[in-house]
Amino acid sequence: LCYSACPIYGLEGSFIGPAAIALAQRYNRDSRDHGAAERMDILSERGGIWECTFVGECTKACPKHVDPAGAIQQYKLAGLQQWFKGLLMPKAAR
Repeated sequence: LCYSACPIYGLEGSFIGPAAIALAQRYNRDSRDHGAAERMDILSERGGIWECTFVGECTKACPKHVDPAGAIQQYKLAGLQQWFKGLLMPKAAR
């Protein structure tokens, strides 16, 4: 349902969509998982988190009360933090 509610997913064919990003966020919150950095690299590419314009319809449409729009915004914030860290401390970001 969140894919059909998302206007960007319908307009931008390369956007992976809200459900995939929310699922990635779910894995990030699992303490047993160690793939957060790899997921961030993938989701920061074209078609990932930066395609979202935060309309929020995906969250409204979700029957499971998941917040894909919020997950996307959290990824954007983490991506900006990573970018700034790399800008200010280039060797530490690696």
